[in-house]
This record gives sequence, structure tokens and C-alpha cells, in this order.
Amino acid sequence: MRQFYTRGHIPLSHLHKLIWAARSTRIPVWHDLPSFYEVYCNACIHTRVFTESFCFRPKTCFLIFRLGRCVLPLLSGISRYVNRIGMLSSNAKLYLIATILRGFSFGIWGVIFYLYLNLDAIGFQPDFIGNMFTAGALATGLMAMPAGIFYERIGPKRALLIGSTANFISLIQIITLESAILLFASILSSLISTLGWVASSPFMMENSRQEERTYLFSLNWSLMITMSVVGSFVGGILPNLFNSFLISPIGAEGHAVGYRLSLLTSIALALAAAIPILMIKEKRRRQKQNIVDLLSLRNIQSRWTIIKFMIPTALIGFGAGFIVPLFNLFFKLKFSATTEQIGIISALSSVTLAIGTLAAPMLSGKLGKVRSIVLCQYLSTPFIMLITLSPNLGLASTAYITRTALMNMAGPINSTLQMESVTEGERGVTNGLMVTADNIPRAITASISGKMMTGNDFYTPFLFTTMT
Repeated sequence: MRQFYTRGHIPLSHLHKLIWAARSTRIPVWHDLPSFYEVYCNACIHTRVFTESFCFRPKTCFLIFRLGRCVLPLLSGISRYVNRIGMLSSNAKLYLIATILRGFSFGIWGVIFYLYLNLDAIGFQPDFIGNMFTAGALATGLMAMPAGIFYERIGPKRALLIGSTANFISLIQIITLESAILLFASILSSLISTLGWVASSPFMMENSRQEERTYLFSLNWSLMITMSVVGSFVGGILPNLFNSFLISPIGAEGHAVGYRLSLLTSIALALAAAIPILMIKEKRRRQKQNIVDLLSLRNIQSRWTIIKFMIPTALIGFGAGFIVPLFNLFFKLKFSATTEQIGIISALSSVTLAIGTLAAPMLSGKLGKVRSIVLCQYLSTPFIMLITLSPNLGLASTAYITRTALMNMAGPINSTLQMESVTEGERGVTNGLMVTADNIPRAITASISGKMMTGNDFYTPFLFTTMT
């Protein structure tokens, strides 16, 4: 006599088994429920999921079968993702902890630093802010190649630690109002921090296996983005929170105090990221390559591969420089957005990008790395002009969020592809050249865009970005 489970009394373990049976057995979905039920029960009994005397009612069985066919592939992908993360090395996990702290810091700094410089009490206009970004980006671009060579000589741990010391230089940027000193601090900070950025991708390559590599790169990006979300929200409210706590006077100078304390909080978080890096156990270094060989592209085995990657990277950097560094100022100057609104927009953008980045390995598995990168970047193009042509902040921010997610979600796939396409001893140099190719064109166009926005021209920079 066959018994049936009643509603509300279905053991989860049995439900899980039945869903897996639906996935593992090749049974067509009939509209004739009795025929389906007979074949499916025989399959369940054959696979020893259930006994003949204890099963579900026919309609329940049919619904669970359909659920298994539809939902289980997604659950399987999530399970595989979690398993890959669990297999990561201790060095990789420590690096991810550092990423969490750096992401939080970056979220706060990225939202409010340029807004701080544009306060009435500080008095800097978009043209100077664009020049300041240009100086830092040029320093990064010029330093990236030497940083890659230096990385090959000293190893990833030292490179990451040296890069983190750039945060001490950032202190200068919040305690002075001299334009020359601000430019110098921007250049010096960029020169030092470049070493840490160049070391990141080769470090993850060295501390991961091939089957988990894409997952590590995607998780690192997602954690950076997710914590940037938190930082963006916090950065949007911290200045007013500090001003309220200190009972600062109402006005531009009062606001400046809150901004400075908020930026100081960001620096403290970034410095804390050095703690997990200190705990990393560095592997025995491979034989160091000759500096002369690394300096000459003729002696680099993967030189043509590197050049192929540099060309699209330079074009993207050239276009992005017109708008990306000054997005926050764009929202403030064109739509009169408040600091809180800009923080929320940045946070929502980061949330969307984090979701897209987590889905990137599955997209890569379906389409391949190259097709995934090209598809995502091309789909983002129409939203660039929509940002500046939007009549209100709501539509502009929606277009901005969509564009940011589509353009950057394939970033981990691109980084993985670059590192896998060159030899082990050339990864640091390769990453340095990618940073150079991205930052030097970006530096040039950011300065031009700053002058345009100072003259209230918010259309031309977006047009140039779309064209490139």
C-alpha cells in the first residue's frame, strides 16, 4: 500500500533527493499526469531515491519535477561557485580580507573627495580637479611598467605592502589647500600605489589553480564593489554626521570639517588593509628574470599578445577619461545632486556591478571569455549618451548604473584572460603595461573634460566617449 506525504510534512532531505532525481533522469514532460507519474516513480525507485511504498502524490511529484528542471541548473551553478571559493588557498583568502577593507575605504574616498575639493570653503573648480586627476593618472601610467619590473624582483607581498603606504601621502591631500602641494601629493600617491595595483593580478594567479582562477578574480572584484557600496552609503552621510556631532557652524566651512574627518576615516581603513597582507606566507620565488630582458619588448616572449591587449585597453581608457573621473561632479553641477544622493547612486551602481561580476564566470562558461568581454562592453555604449541627455536625475542615474554594470562586469574575465595568455615571469610586466595603456590616455582626456565641464558643457565629453 503506497503512502503519501501530506502538505507541510515533506522532509527537506527527501525533497532535495526528488529534485536531483528530476535532474538526473531523462524523462520527457508529458501533459498526461498518470503516464508521467508511473515513469517517474519507476525512475525514482530505480535510482533508490524513494521506495515503492513511500512517495509523493502525483500532482506534487509533477510540480517538483518541473521545479527541478528549471531551478536546479541555477542552484548547481551557485553550489559550484561556493565549492570553488572554499578551495581557495589561505593566501588568497587573506588577500580577499584586504580587498574588503580597501573596498570600504575606496567607496568613502571615491564619493566625497572631489566633492570636498569643490566645496565653497575649498574653492577648486572642475578644471583643476581634472588636472589633478590627470597628474595622478599620468604618474600611474608612467610608473606601471617600472612597477611591473620591480614586482618581478621583490615579489608580491612586498609589492602589496609598499603600495599600501601610499595612503600616508593621502593625508597631505586633506590638510592642505595649496594647489601645487595637492598636485604633488596626487602624483606621489599614484606613483607608490601603482606597485600594489600592478601586483594584484599576478598575485592572484600565483595563489590559485586554473579551475578556480576565474572565480577568485570575480570574487575579488565583487568584494571590492560590494564594500564600495557600503563605503558609498557611509561616505554620503558621514560628513553631515560628523558636523552634527561636532556642532560645526552651518555653512561651507562647517561642511569642510565633516568631509575632512570622513576622508581621514577612509585612510584609516585603507591602512588597516595592510594587516592581512602582513600575514600572507609568500611562496618560494621562481628564478628572477634579467631586468634588461624585461625592459626590452623584443625579449618578452608574449610581446605580440601584450600589444593586442594594450590597443583596446588604450582606446577604452581614452574614452573613459572624458566622463568617468568626474561623474560625481557631473551629477552635482548639472542636476544639483546632494552628497547623499550621489552616495546612493554610487552604491546602487556598485550593487548592480557586483551582481554582474558574480555572474561573469557563468557567462564566460557559456560564451567564452572573449565573446563575454565584447558583448558586455558593446551593450553599455547606448547608455553613455542617455546619461547626459536625460532630463532629470532619476533617468540619468538609471542609465549611469546600467552603463557601469555592463561595461565593467567582464573585468575579471579580461584580467584572467590577460594573465593566462602570457608566461609566468611576464605577468607583472604585462599588468604594468595594461595600467600604462589605460591611464595615460585617460589622463589626457580627463584634463580636457574638466575644462569643458567648467564651461557647463556636459554634452561633448559624453559624445567623445561614445565615439571611442
